[in-house]
Amino acid sequence: MTAHVTTWPRTSAPWIVGRPARFSDAAEDFINELTRQEPWRKVRSEAWLEALGDALGDPVLGAAFPEAGAKVWLASLPDDEQAGGRALLEDFETHLRGWGWLAR
Repeated sequence: MTAHVTTWPRTSAPWIVGRPARFSDAAEDFINELTRQEPWRKVRSEAWLEALGDALGDPVLGAAFPEAGAKVWLASLPDDEQAGGRALLEDFETHLRGWGWLAR
């Protein structure tokens, strides 16, 4: 006799139910996915996203990524960290759009 395994389809909807999705919720989801795929990036990425969330004030996510605040945060990084910060922002925004964190 063979065991039957049920696989649930993966959804791209945020797990937040009954309240608006906040930046911190999406950042945690992104870090969890990043850790699963590229664990060596966790510590630095987590620190950057925490600093960005503090700079933005943990906004509710709407239809657009908070570009203006992200640019100010990026400019505040030391010159040698800006390329890494920029890459993180691009990856994070891609994640937000791909997994339905930003309203369509």
